[in-house]
Amino acid sequence: MQIRAVDFYMYGVGDMERALGFYRDTLGLAVAANYEGQWIEFEIGTATLALIGPPHGTPSRPGIQGGGAVALAVADVQASLEELKAKGVPVVSGPHDTPVCHTVMIADPDGNRIWLHQRKDGTAG
Repeated sequence: MQIRAVDFYMYGVGDMERALGFYRDTLGLAVAANYEGQWIEFEIGTATLALIGPPHGTPSRPGIQGGGAVALAVADVQASLEELKAKGVPVVSGPHDTPVCHTVMIADPDGNRIWLHQRKDGTAG
């Protein structure tokens, strides 16, 4: 597997409207995409900051796993997933197919979430 780039950074939030207000109104970030209030993206230079609501977006709390995640661009999500499953890497969620990408969430040994991400248009980063 060859990692091509980081596609997006993500934060889980417990209240999407409150989070949208903070990032858009308080920080002044422009909304690039809003998928039914469950996934909102802000383009920041060459990176994307994504907010995701519950249940997948449960925010971090002391003593509870959660928080931010990284999405790694791969050429083929399914092939990468099969390679990692053979190595015993746990799958947390997916694979998922959306209108713009293929993705699956795995976990590192500490339980940190890592998305393997493949954009349908072939771009990365």
